[in-house]
Amino acid sequence: MQIETEENKKMSECSQYKYIHNSKLKDSSEFENEFFRNGLSLYEVMRVVESKPIFLEEHLIRLQESAKKVGQFIWLNYHELIEKIKLVIRKNGVVEGNIKIVFNIHENNRNFYCYFVKHKYPERDEYIEGVRTIIYNAERSNPNAKVYNHKLRSYTNTIIENTDIFEVILMDDLDNIREGSRSNLFFIKGAELVTAPDDEVLNGIVREKIIEICERMGISVLKEKIAYNTLSDFDAAFLTGTSPQILPIKSINMIYFDVNHHLLKLLLETYRKELGIYIIGN
Repeated sequence: MQIETEENKKMSECSQYKYIHNSKLKDSSEFENEFFRNGLSLYEVMRVVESKPIFLEEHLIRLQESAKKVGQFIWLNYHELIEKIKLVIRKNGVVEGNIKIVFNIHENNRNFYCYFVKHKYPERDEYIEGVRTIIYNAERSNPNAKVYNHKLRSYTNTIIENTDIFEVILMDDLDNIREGSRSNLFFIKGAELVTAPDDEVLNGIVREKIIEICERMGISVLKEKIAYNTLSDFDAAFLTGTSPQILPIKSINMIYFDVNHHLLKLLLETYRKELGIYIIGN
């Protein structure tokens, strides 16, 4: 029994000292991954920079929308959630990391969790040289709702952890490219961006920020199906998400892209400036 306990602790998704369960602050030794693997789990993961949760309001709005899409509701209001998130940041003394909130519904039980998760931010060289990705034939059953899918996440995590692949790109049964297992995906062709239709992917917060930036700068963003056999037609590609923010893709399988494309560089620089302004203002 002691060996099993140590293994569970080693593999615990809770990475810091304290977490919240409902209204109680608890020690991480009490945390079990199985807490939310039964029933339905709605969740959000936010990046913390300088002890501040980034784009907090947008994440909480998306959480409410996810709940509606699966016929559920979030039983904590906006101010209660902010209070709990900031408490976990403060009690753990975290300056930078990823914090996760989970609303689990199982039969007649409803539980809320807030805790820090292990993160892997891209290295400086990966932003410069781009990252390798591979295709995996899978799609989310309800892509617009951020609902925990243990089977898909476990499989893609195994690939990422045991190879030099940064991300797994999901392709549907019609061979259309949709998104990454934990990120959104954009392609560049000339002076245009191309991404999958909104109703086929999780509408990520950074994805929305990039689309907003493009609208202000007059850059065209096409939302359309992307066939696998057309990937070589694109000049560049990049991932967006909580951890990578904006990350150039070097290759998808054996298809290679320009990691120094001028539009990609412009978007990365503009996003970083806006993120800096957000942090100062909050």
